Amino acid sequence: MQNEVELDFLLEGFIDDALIERCKGIKINALVQDNRKARSGNLFIAHQGYNTHGLLYAQDAVAKGVSVVLWDGDLNNRDEILDSISNKVLCLHCDHLKDKVGAIASRYYEQPSLSLNTIGVTGTDGKTSIAHFLAQCLDAYDVHCGVLGTLGNGFINDLHPTGLTTVDALLVQKTLAEIQQAGAKHVVMEVSSHGLVQGRVNGVAFTTAVLSNMATDHLDYHGTLDNYAAAKKRLFYTPGLGAAVINLDDAFGRELAKEVRDHVCVWGYSLEKNISDYKNYADYFINAQGIKAFERGYHLSVSTPKGEACFDIPLLGRFNVSNALAVLSTLLVSQFSLEKAVSSLSAVHSVDGRVEIITEPDKPTIVVDYAHTEQGLSAVCQSMREHFSGETWCVFGCGGDRDRSKRPLMAKIVEKHADRIIVTTDNPRHEDPQAIIDEVMSGFTSTKNVEAILDRRQAIDIAITNAQPGDVVLLAGKGHETSQIVGDVHIAFDDRRVAREFLSLRETGALK
Repeated sequence: MQNEVELDFLLEGFIDDALIERCKGIKINALVQDNRKARSGNLFIAHQGYNTHGLLYAQDAVAKGVSVVLWDGDLNNRDEILDSISNKVLCLHCDHLKDKVGAIASRYYEQPSLSLNTIGVTGTDGKTSIAHFLAQCLDAYDVHCGVLGTLGNGFINDLHPTGLTTVDALLVQKTLAEIQQAGAKHVVMEVSSHGLVQGRVNGVAFTTAVLSNMATDHLDYHGTLDNYAAAKKRLFYTPGLGAAVINLDDAFGRELAKEVRDHVCVWGYSLEKNISDYKNYADYFINAQGIKAFERGYHLSVSTPKGEACFDIPLLGRFNVSNALAVLSTLLVSQFSLEKAVSSLSAVHSVDGRVEIITEPDKPTIVVDYAHTEQGLSAVCQSMREHFSGETWCVFGCGGDRDRSKRPLMAKIVEKHADRIIVTTDNPRHEDPQAIIDEVMSGFTSTKNVEAILDRRQAIDIAITNAQPGDVVLLAGKGHETSQIVGDVHIAFDDRRVAREFLSLRETGALK
């Protein structure tokens, strides 16, 4: 996708009026921030990133033929760099460039989000499930629904992995344009706290914002829980936002709902039958009147502004009941009839690596899940009790270069809800895997039913080999991931593939 856009049109309102005259007559054929992708006729955008400044790569971009360098920020050798390239290309200063990149890219791609029902989903846990359940439902009754998120960008059956929940601002707008040009009417985007703080979704015209929940996470980046909460709130202050769908069972959700209700219509959802205490938090309510678990899902009865309904969802875990209510609320906001919304929800299937079930006859059941926070791990462990009668085994670890304070807390959660526990390696990154395990182990009050096994493959083998038919083995933390990160190296490793391998090798029936 390559458009030619007049530079003065592209930058009007973003740079000083005095500089606009210098832009006349110049056409730009692409926007780039990565000098390795720079080509003739491009606009190279250079600002301070998380680790480095774009101006350090401007000379290389100019050598590759870019027409314009748009820059901002301080750098020790800034003037030297600018002097070396200003006689070759047009260099333009733009205050607060990092915050404007998304809006500039939106203009370049002809504001694609304005032509879509653009739904943003944020929260600590559940973003991917809600986004993909929504996409499945919207696809079922309407023109294609695009998806941007953890599992990739594109369409529900044609996703292109990116390695990020929310990609950079240029790629967000490019992807939205591609989705819109492919004929989609809807797009669902997972919006991370990092993405919000870094301006990656600036310029996106969200019609609906969804909050799943908030728990302690990413403090290695945000520093404090207050900063993390403030990041999440940004989505709900998007200019022109039409509706907010918020989990009222979550304390932060109630705080947020009350705060934003003065400028946006709030749809609140809850698992509680009696929601009289929530009446001041939302304009419309969707709540469960009955929740009954069966082996592979739930029977639900719900109350909504469009009437009551009873239906089944083929999903495990009460957290997925909550996710389903978020989806139902959003479908109703998107003008679906209650009948169509319930019918499409009844047909959803689990998302890759999210409570993904692996079974063989007369053997233990394996559940693979991405849970890597206290709240997420607690929820999925508890759900095992609702759906399985045997013992619950839990194999888990904690990621390196991430918030260390949650490691012993994760142990306390698992100790409370699992019968047999194996602590192992997750993605150690640049930390010592054994040191991470030791920090996790410090959280157990008793290690009677706990093993520490450094090698994740061996840990999975031991759990599957020793679990009995009727037991469930929960492999938590990595979910859909297909590699293990050790240092800067990604080593091929997929919990699902390893589980299937050992499950097929395991003898049927109870072990002696």
